Amino acid sequence: MEINVTSTQTIKPSSPTSNEHKTYKLCLFDVFQLNTYFPLILFYRKTNYMQEFSNVSTRLNDSLSKTLTIFYPLCGRRNDIFSIDCNDEGAIYMEASINMEMEEFLSPPKLELINELLPCEPCKTHPYNEILPQILVQVNIFKCGGIAIGLCNLHTILDAYSCSLFLKTWTSICNGSMDEICEPSFSISSSIFPPRNTSGVREGVLNINKDLEIELECSTKRFLFDNKSINELKEISSKNDEIETKLHTTYKVLSSFICKHMIVACMKETCDASKRQVVVLHVVDMRRRMGEGLLQNSIGNLLWPAMVVCENVKKDTKISDMVRILGDGIGKVNEELYLKLKNDPSFLWSDECGELMLEGMENKNPISFVFTSWGNMGFKEMDFGWGKPLWIAQRGGTKETIPNTVVLMETCEGFEAWVTMAEKHLDDLENDVEFNRFAMLNPNINFNSVDI
Repeated sequence: MEINVTSTQTIKPSSPTSNEHKTYKLCLFDVFQLNTYFPLILFYRKTNYMQEFSNVSTRLNDSLSKTLTIFYPLCGRRNDIFSIDCNDEGAIYMEASINMEMEEFLSPPKLELINELLPCEPCKTHPYNEILPQILVQVNIFKCGGIAIGLCNLHTILDAYSCSLFLKTWTSICNGSMDEICEPSFSISSSIFPPRNTSGVREGVLNINKDLEIELECSTKRFLFDNKSINELKEISSKNDEIETKLHTTYKVLSSFICKHMIVACMKETCDASKRQVVVLHVVDMRRRMGEGLLQNSIGNLLWPAMVVCENVKKDTKISDMVRILGDGIGKVNEELYLKLKNDPSFLWSDECGELMLEGMENKNPISFVFTSWGNMGFKEMDFGWGKPLWIAQRGGTKETIPNTVVLMETCEGFEAWVTMAEKHLDDLENDVEFNRFAMLNPNINFNSVDI
């Protein structure tokens, strides 16, 4: 595959940001985020609704400019640790041509090449004092006329939910559905959870990601769990637990199943596997658990880590046990916790917070796993005017990155797990017979799965 970047430009907002909005205040949780880009790629096949690309390009440019007027902080640059200077410097917009048919690229998806569809290297941690654009876009045109829109979103003010709000607005403006524009709130998150001087905050809070290992050679693989497999896993996880059956969400069941087999793969060559501590971090979106409707359109990293200790996980460990442990851990991340964070300025210094963050666990040399879900956020509904995405992708390739991470992505067929591990551990996972019973490794994309 050859990819040729044909243009690079800076898209500024269609109207200048007013003086009253020149400074955007970060919320408490934005301050804790790594200075890194998280990726997203939306694939659209050529359809009768898609015009010549020159017209498509003009529509994307114009609608992005109008969207940035609404999402004005995305045009700014980091001012200091607590704020963004909304100076209208703009977003980076690139276009590239690819000498390959989209169907060839996706049969099966060329994960080793997929990062080339992104405007910058994803998930690379940059120094906090490095000034970076908030968002970069790369529009890739395949030989067949299909396009893939790759985004790299700086984690400073965007989490996956915030990114979905941005895309909902961009697609609504682009396809002319002005009544569906999502009006974001840029002040609520920082007013409810204002940034604070973090001097003396419990070490576990500031170092959520500090002790995660960095591997020189990590690969990302895609596994599909179709709806049939998901339902079967739910039944297995609910045996002898009829009362709790209805509470076993897809996320709990899938993450528990995947986590068990990842742990087994990582511990395969470890002689003291039964002695080494395992910590699983689940990223929880507080909008869904806070109980306050006003947070629903709030921009910011409204996230909190649910830290779970998993002991003595082996091949014969029951998924129902993993689900129960996960449920107990996530259950602690609730409205009561957020009210403490909101109302008690000293909570981050408290013993209770230290306990939630498993303070002191780093001294036991634990092996860490990180799970997050991008399900039910509407990514598969993003229609720029030529239909819904054929497929949504994350990242691939082999690179230096944080290992043992999983992103769950919703599809028309079920859920995909994008798993990043050291190559030797990923090989063991791929060869796990029980895992392969439910997980399909990087199957072809079904070009008939999307209604246009």
